[in-house]
Amino acid sequence: MATLTRTQSLKILNKIGEDFLSCAICLEQYKNPKILPCHHTFCGECLVKFTKNATELACPTCKTPCQLSHGGVKELKSSFFVSSLLDIVCQGEPGRDEISGVCEGCEENAASHRCVDCSLDFCQSCAKPHKSVPATKNHKVVAQSDYHEQKFDDVRLDMMVYCSIHPENVIKFYCDTCQVPVCLECTVVEHRIPKCSHRKLQDAADDYIKKLREMLTKLRVKEARSRACKSVAGDNRDKLRKHCFEEEQKIRGKADDIIRMVRREQHKLVEELKKDYGTKLKTAEMQSHDLEFKHSNISSVCSHIETMILHGTAAQLLSSKDEMVNRIEKMTRTETKAPKPPDIVKFKAKSSIEECGMLGLLQSKVSVPHCSLANTPKQLFTGGSVDVIIKTRDSTGKLIIPYEEVMAKVAKRERSWEDLNVFDNRDGTHRVTVHGRVEGTYRVTVAIAGRVVPGAPFDILITKGLVRDIGTKGKDECQFSGPKGIATNKHGDLVTCDTNNNRVQIIDKDGKCKAAFTFTLFKNPIKPCCIAISTEDEYFMTDVGNNRVVVSDENGQLYRFFGQKDLKYPYGISVSPLDGSVYVTDWDGKIAGTDKEKSHCVRKFTPDGQHIKSFGKYGTKRGHFRGPAYLAINGQGISFVSDYDNNRVWMISADCEFLSSIGSGTEDSQLRGPLGVAIDLKGYLYIAELKNERVQKYTSYGRYICRIDGDKDGLGSPHGITLTNDVPCRVAVVDHYRNCIKVFAQ
Repeated sequence: MATLTRTQSLKILNKIGEDFLSCAICLEQYKNPKILPCHHTFCGECLVKFTKNATELACPTCKTPCQLSHGGVKELKSSFFVSSLLDIVCQGEPGRDEISGVCEGCEENAASHRCVDCSLDFCQSCAKPHKSVPATKNHKVVAQSDYHEQKFDDVRLDMMVYCSIHPENVIKFYCDTCQVPVCLECTVVEHRIPKCSHRKLQDAADDYIKKLREMLTKLRVKEARSRACKSVAGDNRDKLRKHCFEEEQKIRGKADDIIRMVRREQHKLVEELKKDYGTKLKTAEMQSHDLEFKHSNISSVCSHIETMILHGTAAQLLSSKDEMVNRIEKMTRTETKAPKPPDIVKFKAKSSIEECGMLGLLQSKVSVPHCSLANTPKQLFTGGSVDVIIKTRDSTGKLIIPYEEVMAKVAKRERSWEDLNVFDNRDGTHRVTVHGRVEGTYRVTVAIAGRVVPGAPFDILITKGLVRDIGTKGKDECQFSGPKGIATNKHGDLVTCDTNNNRVQIIDKDGKCKAAFTFTLFKNPIKPCCIAISTEDEYFMTDVGNNRVVVSDENGQLYRFFGQKDLKYPYGISVSPLDGSVYVTDWDGKIAGTDKEKSHCVRKFTPDGQHIKSFGKYGTKRGHFRGPAYLAINGQGISFVSDYDNNRVWMISADCEFLSSIGSGTEDSQLRGPLGVAIDLKGYLYIAELKNERVQKYTSYGRYICRIDGDKDGLGSPHGITLTNDVPCRVAVVDHYRNCIKVFAQ
């Protein structure tokens, strides 16, 4: 091996860099260097710290995984090149002579030459034979002066590598077939021709160096590109820091502006409030002083009169009779009416800052392929609606508030597209409400910045039929016993007469019991049969147990009751929207053995309970009833009364004249045992038939439109019927024998 001077060692280190001989983990010179498959070299001891487990290691520099054998790090290949380079460089350490003083051949004369290949020093006499011997004639022998003066670029790290199979032989050839360096003996034994093809080691090395240089050129281009990318990444980092600081300053500036604006608005509102209340307070104080003065005068007169009555003589009393009477009458006429409550000024705050974002919002760029839809049903009942959720995400899948426009459209049947309102929830989601107003298939699509969101477009089938069943038999909440009448209050709740349980139940839109009330002020319990709600929100109920009408508020607070003298068997009830008149059907619930003389008519009352008139009597002719049950009144004051056993519904004018009727039968448009009657806001008529077990829809003139329920809906004994305040409205029917309420979409 060639021996280098200290100067040459330093030159080599300067050329290749000290880092080349330092471990990237411990930052010290390599100790037992091991090379990984990714060609990064580290100390063997340092690599042990980075082993994830007994069989896996990740390169500390490039994170490339390396599978280890059972021997672990010890079984990795040693970096002989780095080891040799360390040995050569270390030879130049201080304290070692560059060329020894005595010839290593004769061991007598002074050394003047050195064999670079053998690393031996010779004198002039011994150098010539060393060059003449066949085994060393190719060795490079240089004079001491030339050795000291040769440039670093001419210094090569020549090393004689010996064959691992034949240790005494130097490797001089390369087997192209087996891709391994070999010695001369190997070319005759293990790698002989024609099995293997080999050539001189230096020729193979020259070709490999040429190929390496070509690859190095490409790699240098890649290195330059990666350096440029690294520079761009650094610029991006610096720009982000700069932009973050600038945007933060904007936010702080905006916040300061808003705080100043809020302070100004606060001062303005407080001043206006004080000014307004100051004016009203003066008026209130004047009224208070005036009434206090009047009260004082009246009190003093009362005290004087009481004193005269108790202690005055007859002469004293009568002597001031006229004056006293005039004063008392004047005091009596004095206005002492309590003042009206003052107009109160109230402060109504805007939506909360958390809800509307007073300072603004941080918005990001949306990645449409990462967005998604949620709550997209396949089917929906008419009159129902669904909130479709749009989840907006960035390229990492994180929910963000986008600055791109989110749009949604719907196409109904074969019609053109219509825009839908999109509500931003301010949390990375948007909400689109789809209303199923018309039966058919709706196609809904959602797009962001003109690009369709995954999952869109999608179809929703809008159908009619039974939406839900409410209740079972029993006495608990949402349980019934023989229910009959039903109505819809201003809140959209179903108010049901739970007849045999002697109570009224209020069911909300979700089918849950909202409230229930009974009346405990009477000796006999009230047995509600049918209910009607006036425009003043008074609840009118027929009490079949006590033959009267009971009136209360929505909480069951009793207002009044009436009709005991005029009603024999109160059944159905309705309130006219024209004048508030109360119409009550009077029927004992029987056909055979019925009380023909005292029932089978309709009685009309004022809202306070004064009987106005009665019309109708038992029979089958015009103006006759056989079982007047339920009734409803439209906006023109026309009453629709179900005539149960005559299988018809009468249309009766506001003047109580019989106009026409809807006929009987089992076919569509015909009736058998009609009971419940209801009218929607458009004037359409809904009739529940007990004997046909169905609900049908008609125009206000009695023309048949359609059936509301279906044969599979299990409607067994329909009684009372009402319409919800949904758009379009739904039909709620009391199933008397099944002790439940059935709600239908139409």
